[in-house]
Amino acid sequence: MKHLLRSFFAGISLLAATSTAQAQTPTPVPNGTLDTWVARNAAREIPQGWFTTEDILEPLVGQQLPAIGFVTKSTTVHQGTFAAELTSIDIGSASPLVLPGIIGTGTDGVAGIPYTSRPARLQFWYRLTGADAKADSAYVGAILARNVGGESQVIGTSEVLLAPAAVYTLVSEPFEYTPLGLSPDTLLVEALSGIADELHDGTKLLIDDIQLTGSITATRNPAAEAALQIYPNPSATGEFSLASLTDATVSTAPFTVTDVTGRVVLRQDKAPLSAARGRLVDLREQRSGVYLLQLNTPDGILTRKLVIQ
Repeated sequence: MKHLLRSFFAGISLLAATSTAQAQTPTPVPNGTLDTWVARNAAREIPQGWFTTEDILEPLVGQQLPAIGFVTKSTTVHQGTFAAELTSIDIGSASPLVLPGIIGTGTDGVAGIPYTSRPARLQFWYRLTGADAKADSAYVGAILARNVGGESQVIGTSEVLLAPAAVYTLVSEPFEYTPLGLSPDTLLVEALSGIADELHDGTKLLIDDIQLTGSITATRNPAAEAALQIYPNPSATGEFSLASLTDATVSTAPFTVTDVTGRVVLRQDKAPLSAARGRLVDLREQRSGVYLLQLNTPDGILTRKLVIQ
């Protein structure tokens, strides 16, 4: 379930901007090592600065919960002292009701923490095991947002579904930024031991050393912007043509098209240079509205709006 974290935020405004990646230096996530744990109540511990499945359930049941085992402190680590072990557990009585182990950045019932950087990648180490781990879709994702006019607007996301792994495995997933031209003020990182419609009892996700690497800065490339032509735009049919008369690498660059929620509706690899003066972007299966085209040109990401009437 891609873009799971987008349920925490709504109302995305799209502005034209471009971006370029800078050096890949680590940016700490508070207690991203998961080495520091604190007592949540007399019955259980949680990673400091993170909420858990039990924290999500407590307001629903109206009382503090004992240590059910959704999230536990593990000494099976990638490095450091502890890791977080997330376990999917069947809590049903008359019929099965399997819930995933969940951790997320935030405290006191508030999802997300203050954060103002624009990282390039989400990085962590994980192990995913269990009799039915292959059938589950363990998930780790991060969302960056900013409060604009009283509404949380998404700045960028990095999300990945995890395959089973018997040993610690490195994941380094890039952020996809909406071109708001703003820095975020909130970061939410979340990990779940499963998100499929049918979760499986006993699936375990070990996660350790979560960090954000690199940085993305908003810039403009006037030459690339001037080189790109899009026609027709707006389009009555959902078909657009890209052309670049002065720089063939612009209109033939790899691209993604996203809707206003950030969902990728079309992705294409680099096209041959022969397509520079008439490359088709086919959105005929999409509804009327505004879409975002992001071309990964040699000089950075070039962003344009596409409008289907």
